[in-house]
Amino acid sequence: MHLVASRAANGDLTLRWIRRTRIDGDSWQSTEVPLGEDHESYQVRVYLNSAVVREQVVTLSEWLYPAAQQMADGLAGTFRIDVAQMSDRFGPGLYRRIELAV
Repeated sequence: MHLVASRAANGDLTLRWIRRTRIDGDSWQSTEVPLGEDHESYQVRVYLNSAVVREQVVTLSEWLYPAAQQMADGLAGTFRIDVAQMSDRFGPGLYRRIELAV
């Protein structure tokens, strides 16, 4: 997946990504690839150094990380966020990583 982060003036961080498909992804007949799962969900993990400080499952291909939550998680300096598309049959897929600074 392609992972992009943007930060608002108030410090809130928004991550967005384009989901992948596991079946019939080669068709050019629609603008979006088929999900190939019963439902859409993603696992989001925030790491400070090597420790997971926040983990959430979301059902949209974006995630808001408010500045207040970032402070509560003790973020300082650089940190990373990993996102994986979930599957009922296979669990999380490959994680996509982005490194950011506070």
